Amino acid sequence: MKQSTQGKLVIVTIFGVAILMSVYAWWHNIHTGDQVIDFFGIETATRLRHADKIELLILDNSESGKSTRDSTIGNLPTKSIRDISSSPGLIHMRHIFIQDHTYEWEEDIPAVVSDWAFALRFTDSVGQTTLMFAPSEYVVEHVESGNLIMMSQLMDNLIRYLAESKLLSLEDVTSS
Repeated sequence: MKQSTQGKLVIVTIFGVAILMSVYAWWHNIHTGDQVIDFFGIETATRLRHADKIELLILDNSESGKSTRDSTIGNLPTKSIRDISSSPGLIHMRHIFIQDHTYEWEEDIPAVVSDWAFALRFTDSVGQTTLMFAPSEYVVEHVESGNLIMMSQLMDNLIRYLAESKLLSLEDVTSS
């Protein structure tokens, strides 16, 4: 084989491998949220990713819990509600909620979940979706449907993000 033919073959092979890798990456990216869509539904999954307004609600688990506003989430009064829609890094936080690896699909949910600490409410022009979190048990509740799911260790990353952004304190997420 001539040297110029070998060079052309190498270039064609490189382009072929690049195209195959691109197709696989595209296919993989499309399917990283299949279980999330099955669990939440396409409308909710889209809202989690693209909602215009996101609010952080700190919940009051105490016996004498009195809400600072007339607002409750999952029968728990809220201590505070804060609009975090323009917080830096929010796009990364939103992204974890639509990835299958964020949740422990095979894990059993505890019989009683009592340590609800905070919630995130995602609102767009069509409606709202609220996720309530029990960090000590790694449980997430989709409030509107009542469905519970175990979250992976990414719950710790979520709390770290919210704490480092000064959106909540670690006291807000620890049991009292």
